[in-house]
Amino acid sequence: MTGSYAVAPTSWGLHVRMQGDLSMAQRDAAIAQIKECCLSLRERAWTSLIEFDHFQADNFRPERVVELMRLARSCGHLRSAIVLTDWQWASALADAMIAAGATDQVRIFVLPDWADEGCEIAMPWVLHGGVVPLVSMAA
Repeated sequence: MTGSYAVAPTSWGLHVRMQGDLSMAQRDAAIAQIKECCLSLRERAWTSLIEFDHFQADNFRPERVVELMRLARSCGHLRSAIVLTDWQWASALADAMIAAGATDQVRIFVLPDWADEGCEIAMPWVLHGGVVPLVSMAA
């Protein structure tokens, strides 16, 4: 499966979607776009929704996630919902959120492959915070 990604500013903040097997160049390009968006959003409080759709976590660089979360926080980021389908990958992300000191900002939602809720299950947290069950150490 080839990979794709999308980084899109929204009225409430930032929506990131990573899908399939991304090359290192694609991952670096996505990181650069996320950094640009963080910096452009720093004039106001904002939130984010991050989706990993069958994302291949090989070559995961937790230090890059920690760097991005710290940057986001310094730019007015309030909370983030991360939606994915793999518990092992969720655990790696939770460890990165703990390392970034972002445990008060992040909720990780792990959905089974067959679930059709998608990111809809996380949107109440993105928009309002605090009204969804805790599902990870980073929660």
